[in-house]
Amino acid sequence: MKVLIWQRFLAFFILLQLAACSVVPESRFYYQDFQSLKSDRQELRKFIELFPKGGDLHNHLSGAVYAESYLAWAADDNKCIHQENHIISLPPCSRAAGIVPVRSILDDKQRFADAVDALSVRNYRQGPLSGHDQFFSTFEKFNAATVGRDGDMLAEVIQRAAGQNVRYLEIMIVPGMTDVFALAPQVEENYTTESLQELVNGRPLTRIRDKVIALVNVMEKRKSALLNCGSASPDVGCRVTVRYLPSIVRTLPRKNVLVQTALVASLVAEDPRFVGINILAPEDHPVALNDYDWHMALIRDVSAQYPPGSIPVSLHAGELTPQLVPAHELKDHIHKAIAVAGAQRIGHGISITYESDYKNLLRKMASERILVEINLTSNDVILGVTGDQHPFQMYLNAGVPLALSTDDEGVSRIDLSTEYQRAVESYDLDYKQLKILSRNSLEYSFLPGESLFENVNNNIRKEVCQDYSASCKKFLGTQLKAKLQWELEGRLLVFEELADVVGEGLQ
Repeated sequence: MKVLIWQRFLAFFILLQLAACSVVPESRFYYQDFQSLKSDRQELRKFIELFPKGGDLHNHLSGAVYAESYLAWAADDNKCIHQENHIISLPPCSRAAGIVPVRSILDDKQRFADAVDALSVRNYRQGPLSGHDQFFSTFEKFNAATVGRDGDMLAEVIQRAAGQNVRYLEIMIVPGMTDVFALAPQVEENYTTESLQELVNGRPLTRIRDKVIALVNVMEKRKSALLNCGSASPDVGCRVTVRYLPSIVRTLPRKNVLVQTALVASLVAEDPRFVGINILAPEDHPVALNDYDWHMALIRDVSAQYPPGSIPVSLHAGELTPQLVPAHELKDHIHKAIAVAGAQRIGHGISITYESDYKNLLRKMASERILVEINLTSNDVILGVTGDQHPFQMYLNAGVPLALSTDDEGVSRIDLSTEYQRAVESYDLDYKQLKILSRNSLEYSFLPGESLFENVNNNIRKEVCQDYSASCKKFLGTQLKAKLQWELEGRLLVFEELADVVGEGLQ
């Protein structure tokens, strides 16, 4: 993004303005003209791309990478692809079985296009599978392409975020699977408090945890090299703060889930880069449905092995419709994620109106500030839920905090700007609501430290930072969440004021 020298001086004085007031003045230009801007999709898209966004709180690393990248890396790594089902595999390739080098399809326009369609939901309506089945089938197909490419994947996701003025990512990863499978036969699924303590504190799990941390170190080193971080000309992605949500696969046997849950909590307790835990995979899968109550209790019981509040929890819950599951499976998943497992955030939350006593549940979520991570495109493709069928407006009206997120942006062929634009166009959001969504993504993040705000919805900062005093500077230096929130407020002011002056926004 190119900014003229005089604009930089203007930005400096705007930041001084930010430091001088407890309630940041809102731009008159956007409140008056945003409505007319929404009538032009191209202009709205450009506006949204440049609009400062706090973060993306619901982003699966493997699903965030575009199919074209997976195919390019697989070709460079001499990997193979099945010509019919498009599953990528490790070499050697067996042409007799229809498995050819990936590089052999790169210059064949039709074969390459077919592979991209198979590794994503592009053109899925033209195929035989539902959006749900096409979406979840892609992960098996590109899984082998991820091998040895963790750092490349991270760099791609960070670059894409930076290009849309996103400065924070909470990325879901599934760590240590091979070692989890090896340890699982040694544990009993009917755990006790004593056996949990032994598992959590035992050397076998500690070894897996340390190995995961070492692998993340390698991944981040590769990412930094690709983005030239620490050099004289670093990529803008180097300014994006990244944290991880190590996640549990809910469709695995109970022993595996038990070890996974202990592992992800151990990572959060040991390494500050891991800021919370999650559970993922299709919620409508027979194993996920059968074991749902057990999963929620397990997350509660493993979290209880650590000091209260030290294992933040965000859970996929309510990613269901009557077309996928019987009615009785819709009545309590969100409630149990909160009441049993202690979820502080809910991913998706689509089935809220099917919950028993959902109005009281909405009131509880609003009063306890339990945020819902909204994934509009994903909910459309996987569940067929969009527009007025989506509970977005219901949550908004009930005062439940919301943040927009991408889910699996590579598989869905989107980015976070797509989700902001879709929200504006689907629910006629105004500019103030847009800013609240952006602010919420930091306010309800699992970043360590206190918030900058006394009241984020009304943009009222805490007493300590009503101006940029020595005490505020000290506060921001020790509270990472508040620091990134302060920076977001500055970016919002610069964006608004420069657009007011230039008339066409930042160029």
